[in-house]
Amino acid sequence: MISDTHLRVEGGGSAAPLVLLHGVGLDLTMWDGVVDALAADRKVVRYDLLGHGHSADPPGERSIADFLVQLLEVVDTVGLGPPDIAGLSMGGMISLAAAARHPSAFRRVALLNTVFCRTPEQVAGSRERLAMAAADGMGAVADLAIDRWFSADWQATHPRDTAVVREHIQGNDLAAYLKAYRVFVEGDPLMPEGAANVTAPTLAMTGELDPGSTPAMSHALAEAVPHGQAVVLAGLHHLPPIEAPGAFLRPFLDFLDQEHPA
Repeated sequence: MISDTHLRVEGGGSAAPLVLLHGVGLDLTMWDGVVDALAADRKVVRYDLLGHGHSADPPGERSIADFLVQLLEVVDTVGLGPPDIAGLSMGGMISLAAAARHPSAFRRVALLNTVFCRTPEQVAGSRERLAMAAADGMGAVADLAIDRWFSADWQATHPRDTAVVREHIQGNDLAAYLKAYRVFVEGDPLMPEGAANVTAPTLAMTGELDPGSTPAMSHALAEAVPHGQAVVLAGLHHLPPIEAPGAFLRPFLDFLDQEHPA
């Protein structure tokens, strides 16, 4: 599967290597605004999830297991072991799934704007968005996502960034997006109980105003793993690395640079 994966390896140095996983409907470029700071003293690996960006969309339906295989093959191929891992939204779902099933494979785990213990109403909302995407296409997905992810004021003051995100969402192949989004809607069958298997220090961080990956979810995640901490970024929404790179980087780097417990 690694031959199907588009990835970038950047930076170097003595700090533990870091793997970055983007959210559904985006690609590795969502980290562009923070990757230079992250790669200043560590190797950073970012890649396009299956069916996103320049990674292939293998035939058949998609499962959480497919994304786990892809992640573990990236780690093995680049020779990172054990790296830090950070995933945002669906990337966080995949990161949590991997850390629960392979606890010794990761040094630290950052679950950014990641859903957890969704209520039936929250799951129903995700299913409605899936149905809308199937019926109306990626243009409708982009319109809804932009307004959920960024405030109107932010969009007005960051027109280029808004346009880039919209372009990436609209550029998705609809069939590939639907396969991935179904995985996001259904979630990881091992959760929430499986979170107790995560042995690595874990950061659960989200934006105060994120309507889907709420502060309550991050607090629940931090409590569900043995060594968790929650951080809520004041005034931010679903994509802090794009919305406010500096505000995102400060607590994120603090977490990565903490002395690893023996």
